[in-house]
Amino acid sequence: MEGTTCLFLLLCFLTTSLVFGECPNGCTCPTPTQVDCSGAAITEVTNFIPEYTKTLQIFNTRVTELTDSPFQNLSGLVILRIEKNELSQISSDAFDSLVNLRYLSLSNNRLQELPHDLFKNLERLTTLLVANNQLSQIHPTLFTPLKNLIDLQLWGNNLKFIPQGIFFQMHNLLKLNLGKNSLTSIPANSFKNLTRLQALRLYENKLREIPEGAFDRLGDLTELGLHHNQVRRLPAKLFSNNQNLQKLFLSNNLIAALPRGIFANLPELSRLTLFGNAFAKITVGVFGPMQKLKELWLYDNQLVTIPNNVFSNLTQLQLLSLSRNKINSISSNAFNGLSELLELSLHTNALTNLEEEVFNNLPKLQNISLHNNKLKSLPRRLFRKLSGLKNIQLQNNSLGKLPPGFFESLEHLNEVKLYDNQWRCDAGIRSLKKWILLNHLKLGNSSQVVCSDPPLLRGRPILELHDDPSSLGTAATTIDADPAVSEELETPDSTTSYSLSSDNPTDETSPLVLSRTTTEETESTFITKSSSLPSPEDGRKRGLWGLNSLQSGVVIAVIALCCIALLCTLIVCGLYKRKKRSHVVLMRMKQPNEA
Repeated sequence: MEGTTCLFLLLCFLTTSLVFGECPNGCTCPTPTQVDCSGAAITEVTNFIPEYTKTLQIFNTRVTELTDSPFQNLSGLVILRIEKNELSQISSDAFDSLVNLRYLSLSNNRLQELPHDLFKNLERLTTLLVANNQLSQIHPTLFTPLKNLIDLQLWGNNLKFIPQGIFFQMHNLLKLNLGKNSLTSIPANSFKNLTRLQALRLYENKLREIPEGAFDRLGDLTELGLHHNQVRRLPAKLFSNNQNLQKLFLSNNLIAALPRGIFANLPELSRLTLFGNAFAKITVGVFGPMQKLKELWLYDNQLVTIPNNVFSNLTQLQLLSLSRNKINSISSNAFNGLSELLELSLHTNALTNLEEEVFNNLPKLQNISLHNNKLKSLPRRLFRKLSGLKNIQLQNNSLGKLPPGFFESLEHLNEVKLYDNQWRCDAGIRSLKKWILLNHLKLGNSSQVVCSDPPLLRGRPILELHDDPSSLGTAATTIDADPAVSEELETPDSTTSYSLSSDNPTDETSPLVLSRTTTEETESTFITKSSSLPSPEDGRKRGLWGLNSLQSGVVIAVIALCCIALLCTLIVCGLYKRKKRSHVVLMRMKQPNEA
């Protein structure tokens, strides 16, 4: 028994050694049934590949041609990948022996054409990749034998048209990618037999129009890519039979208008891209009841206004992008129905103002971008019903001030951007400065929020302003003398007086206010009625310099005393200087002896 076991193990060892020993030169065999060949040293496909190979991969070689039956001993081959080579020609008999092949990739080579009967024996093939080559045309019968094909990738070639009936026999096809070619049109019945197709990609071609009924037979379609073409209009019923469509990409075309009801029969749609077109307006009724639509991309268009209720059927929408348009007005009920919206992008438009209630129907909104507009002011209660708001972008507008309490209801606010505005740093900026002081971490770099006016404060961070009026800009106001006013001020009545005062400003300006007060209310007015004014008789009794006789006598006496004091001072100074000179001479005479 033990001898039998040892013999069995020896045979297994010898078989394994034989398998790995037969790996072709320049190739590796990571498993007994897989051969990987790569490198510039390989210039042709060897005939010494083990016949039990199931997976063969030929990458990055200098193979330029596949001749007749290079794989003649590989009838059991299941996966063949010939990618990133210099391959430009394939013989029509090259794959004749591969009757069990399921997966064939010829991508990233230099193929310009394929023999019309190249795939004649590949009836079991389920995946065919011929992407990123230089094919300019395909024979109408090339894919006829491939009745079991599920995935066909032809993207990245130079195909200019689709031959009539080329896909008629491919009833099991689930994925078809014709993107990145040079197609200018597609026949109306090109896809009529692809009733099981789930993904159709026609992006980055030169399609100018899509014929009505082109997708009518594609009832199982879940993804359709028509982006990056030159389509100008879409038939109103183009998607009427595609109830299972989940992703629809129409971006980067030249579409100027959408027919009413074009999206009315797409209940499963969860993503719709319309950005990069030429929409000037969107009418009510364009968007049908799409309960699963989560994202709607409308940026980079020519929209000017957003009418009421235009999105009212999109009750589950979470992201709405309307940025980079020319929007100058938004109706107060434009966002009705968007009760689940989390993010709203309105930046880079031409908005100058917003209605106070425009965002009232967005209770779950978390992020809003309004930067790069022309907003000059905002209503105090603009965000009052957006208690969950986390991020607000208001930078690069023309805002001069914000109403007091503008952010007070936003308890979950994490980030606010306010830089590059026209902030007027007068008394009206105090409430904003106080809010910045308490919330400067939410601004990122609060030093970027700077004054724009008055000129003396331009460029100064709002946070560095002092609260005293002298540090805030006020308009220099001058009141010219009015003879009528002067006369009235010089002859006040017996009960009132007038003064010029400056109230603490509550707006952007602080004009001087002419205030009227009674003599009982103030005793410090500059101009007031006085009972001690001199009478005309007192004026006739005045002496020198307009003084009375008593005042003149006192002045003369003071002057006399000052003269006597000055004379005495001069005499004393003279005596002192004479004595000092004598002392200096004496000191000079003593110095030599002391030395």
